[in-house]
Amino acid sequence: MTLTYNTPSAKIASDLVGKTVRYLSNKSKTTPSGVRVFKIESVENVDFAAKTGKRYVTVLARDIDDGGTAKYRNLHIVGIDLIV
Repeated sequence: MTLTYNTPSAKIASDLVGKTVRYLSNKSKTTPSGVRVFKIESVENVDFAAKTGKRYVTVLARDIDDGGTAKYRNLHIVGIDLIV
């Protein structure tokens, strides 16, 4: 499953809820590789960043790399590498 900037917001939300995603981040302090794994519990918002214009999704996710704690995260759509 692949998400793009043109994917409708409702489809992005339905495709992510209950799924585990691999996210590529070059700013990760948790993993040296920058690859993160999140279990998405809910999608709060899908929008475009005002400064960069990048599309992102705000989710409540279990952070697998950080002991499974539930956290709100803003994930850029292009950083979501794999959805299972």
